[in-house]
Amino acid sequence: MHPTLVKKEFPTIDLGDYILREKNDDDVVDFFNYYSDPEVNKFILCDIPCDLEEARREVSYWRNVFYHGDGIYFAIARKDTNQLIGSIGLTSQNNYHKRIELSYDLAKEYWRKGITSKAIQAIAKYGFKELGMNRIEAFTATGNLPSKNLLIKNGFVLEGLLKQHRYHKGCYVDVYIFGLVRQNFLSNT
Repeated sequence: MHPTLVKKEFPTIDLGDYILREKNDDDVVDFFNYYSDPEVNKFILCDIPCDLEEARREVSYWRNVFYHGDGIYFAIARKDTNQLIGSIGLTSQNNYHKRIELSYDLAKEYWRKGITSKAIQAIAKYGFKELGMNRIEAFTATGNLPSKNLLIKNGFVLEGLLKQHRYHKGCYVDVYIFGLVRQNFLSNT
């Protein structure tokens, strides 16, 4: 049976001092606090929760991506306290074309510590080996140079510019599209 058709228990992935785990209701306040930081959400091309109830719905939505078979979205948490410090996931799963989209975010105080790089490597491995995907795509706003550099550092190839691809805060935003294919990832790991 194809890996995406078999429902498994939500996995936990060990990253050393951090883990990737399922989101839960205890994460709502931490999620809201870091996600509502203007420096964090400057390039997040979706609506930002305005209050804890909206944050609770957002956490629930992303948690259920796994249970609805559209991918998987993890909490990035400190191993010592289990505190949520970010999120990373694979969504918009296309089983026919075997492709899926990567997205991530991280609380500002944890930037530039290598956490997201470790998480990207772990989630790419999960996407290729567990979900059976052939391609992982990522989109970044053209002004988001740290994310662009992070993706390139982790083996993603900048494939092009998509003009006015996303609508955000009342205007259309150009984005870069990046791709990572199974063959290239597995040959480098």
